[in-house]
Amino acid sequence: MRDAGHDAVVVGSGPNGLAAAITLARAGRSVVVYEAATTWGGGLRTEELTLPGFRHDVCATAFPLAAASPFFRQLSLEDYGLSWVHPDAPLAHPLDDGTAVVLERSVAATAAGLGSDGAAWERIFGALSARAEMLAHDLLGPLRVPRHPVALARFGVLGLLPARTLARTVFSGERARALFAGLAAHSMLALDQPVSAAIGLVLGMYAHAVGWPFVRGGAQALADALVACLRAAGGDVVTNHPVESVDALPAARQVLLDLTPRQVVALAGERLRPRARPRLRRDR
Repeated sequence: MRDAGHDAVVVGSGPNGLAAAITLARAGRSVVVYEAATTWGGGLRTEELTLPGFRHDVCATAFPLAAASPFFRQLSLEDYGLSWVHPDAPLAHPLDDGTAVVLERSVAATAAGLGSDGAAWERIFGALSARAEMLAHDLLGPLRVPRHPVALARFGVLGLLPARTLARTVFSGERARALFAGLAAHSMLALDQPVSAAIGLVLGMYAHAVGWPFVRGGAQALADALVACLRAAGGDVVTNHPVESVDALPAARQVLLDLTPRQVVALAGERLRPRARPRLRRDR
């Protein structure tokens, strides 16, 4: 980008920014991460929000995709203090009648609590969880030619649907529909939007395959482990360092922005194509 002081500068110390920095540092590149907040981690933060000594996760709490991630697993973050805690059941969804439907690690045990929809749940999530390891590189990695195109295509047949369509087509009862809707709501899409089913399928699949663990000590401990891993590879993180413009950054061959679309426009607007700026500003 400019004459190099660093090979790369990363703005934003969320898990994606830290993952990029670790990848570069482990490849022998000099890299520094700048974070505007006083602590690193982005959504991986744990703070005393109520009483002294009581720490609460501010954003992310359960981490099925981190536990399933091929990239995270290759980092051996346990060597940097990370410890997963697995609840007996990954999750439960409360219903209006005062009961709850529970998603168990076992597909069969979950299906047993869904009445007449148990067979459909077992058919869909039994097949998916059996392929969870196979699909991890294609679903949880960067966009690329898929390693397992047939398995990914089978996933896509259902994943491209709106969550509401899938739930009403496949399940007949409230319990299974509610459980799937709760999973799919993590997509941040309206449940009648295409592809909203995909997140429900992925989160359900990995709930069965690896669970929905949380981090001992809170989500911040995952960020701390990533930073320790980065520093062991030769990179660094600078906190309490707001960046107003990419032009204010130190010289680097590459600049990576782990930011929201609107923040990207604020920092690098003049470098973007004019037609792209309005779309990024409208991003929700």
